[in-house]
Amino acid sequence: MTQLNKEQQAAAEFVNGIASVVAVPGSGKTLTMTHRIGNLVKKGVSPENILGLTFTRNAAQAMRDKLQTVLEGAASRVHLSTIHSFCMTLLKNEGTTFQILQGSEQMVFVRKIMRKMKINNLPTGMILREISLAKSNLITVDEFEALYEGDQAMLKVANVFRVYEEEKKKRLFMDFDDLLFETYQLLKNDSDVRQKYQESFRHVTVDEFRTPRPYRWKSCNCWSVNRSITTRYGYVRTIGNLSTPLQGLLWGTSSISRTCFRTRHSSF
Repeated sequence: MTQLNKEQQAAAEFVNGIASVVAVPGSGKTLTMTHRIGNLVKKGVSPENILGLTFTRNAAQAMRDKLQTVLEGAASRVHLSTIHSFCMTLLKNEGTTFQILQGSEQMVFVRKIMRKMKINNLPTGMILREISLAKSNLITVDEFEALYEGDQAMLKVANVFRVYEEEKKKRLFMDFDDLLFETYQLLKNDSDVRQKYQESFRHVTVDEFRTPRPYRWKSCNCWSVNRSITTRYGYVRTIGNLSTPLQGLLWGTSSISRTCFRTRHSSF
């Protein structure tokens, strides 16, 4: 642990419970996360029972590289993935058939819907952003319509939103937001599936937890102790930058004039 300072070491040595780490960029959060995974293995946790998630491919690769120096040969046995890749694999393993709709294909798909609906006065990108924001906040099409009652422009977005969801379902398409939303719904509503993944991944660590969208947080909560989602294990840890809007989800620190590294946790 010679590479870690006092605060980092305290965070890396916390084992049983739910913890969050908030610090400024470049302060060693990912390094601390990988050392914590190493500590778990040293304390007898099987590498196969550890799940490390992040939100970008670059961050996932950084985790792999740093973990290799900590665990060496055992590093490959830890499941490290972007959260979207993990959700896609989980859904397919549980029998969901779909193709990913993304990028230019998604734009063309929405434009075709807009043409059929004769909506030409709203930017396609703006409509997709509103749909993504709604899904991220677990807002259904009906709720979206009710939210913007009386706003003619946003009701047009709601109409596109509804047809977009219907057309995707017909063609067995999912966009990136669907991956997280559908995984959350599956883990929340199917106790057998939830228990299977709780047994498989008894320790979950989330790096780069920069955007506290409800379905991301609630997906993590499916592994934690929650009164509405009964779980068997609750070893969840989130790590994020202090400079991003984590208030309400993670615990901030009092000063950013120096390297800030604070951990909040709840032991069992």
